[in-house]
Amino acid sequence: MISTFADTPEVDVIYKIIFSFHMPAFIFVSGYFAKVEPKKILSRIFPLYIVFQLLRFLLDFILDSIMWGHPVKIDMQFFTPRWTLWYLMAMIIYQLLLPVFDTKNKRHRVAYLLLSMVLGIVIGYNPDTENFMAMSRIMNFLPFFLAGYYEKDGGFFLHYGKRRNPKEAKIATMFLAVGIIAGFIWISRVSTRKLFWGTESFNGGVYTWYTRILAWIIAFLWIWILIVWVPTKRLPVIETIGKNTLSIYLLHTIVILILMYTPFNDLIFNKIGWQLLISVGLTLGLSWNGFEWLLRKIAIPYYGNRKSK
Repeated sequence: MISTFADTPEVDVIYKIIFSFHMPAFIFVSGYFAKVEPKKILSRIFPLYIVFQLLRFLLDFILDSIMWGHPVKIDMQFFTPRWTLWYLMAMIIYQLLLPVFDTKNKRHRVAYLLLSMVLGIVIGYNPDTENFMAMSRIMNFLPFFLAGYYEKDGGFFLHYGKRRNPKEAKIATMFLAVGIIAGFIWISRVSTRKLFWGTESFNGGVYTWYTRILAWIIAFLWIWILIVWVPTKRLPVIETIGKNTLSIYLLHTIVILILMYTPFNDLIFNKIGWQLLISVGLTLGLSWNGFEWLLRKIAIPYYGNRKSK
């Protein structure tokens, strides 16, 4: 929602700071909890993608038809994800690739991470930014998925964030966070939000291969900061929100889309106070277990792990 209010310099800085880590961290966590079970995972992710892609087409048709007063033509296709659905497309591709990258050998892991970064840079030279199969974003964020997947065995971030000198790590990351924020404030006027989208090609003149590497470095630093400061004690509200992030992610865009077509559009999206209130309300409301239960029902039955009697 902040993207609709990012016209002032102050909010623009906040926007860039949030976008510098929120999807890399989300995909890092997705990788951390990923398992090499492509058929089982895809039996849920693929149907969700199809259902919500169709739902978005239907919503666009209804809302645009109401706005224009007559039925409008909607270009229905499934290889260009609508809005945030690129994340589901990314999870589908990552799950298909995971058996290839699955290894316990540390040298191989480093090699695969470097390979994923090379792929992320190579895709940046593709002048086609039409978001076909979200390949630009998928390759851009692949290093974070692999880093998260390899982290579950006690990788760099957990070792230097939680296990080794945790107090010193908190002090270091506190200064690091202040430094990153100060850097964003300093260069905000000459930087672009597109730097962290992962959708733009280098040929567009927005940024280059080394600014993409810089964006990766900033994101990985934020991930380390978050790991250091995430509490180890169980917090019921945070735990509920955390385990139901998929329902929040998929459903909040539908609510926002509908709100954008209401008479309250200007009031809601031009007042940051209303945006914050709605954001908190959507986060709490859409984390309800009932929504997650409903999403689990959208799946293809999978019996691959059944033991024969």
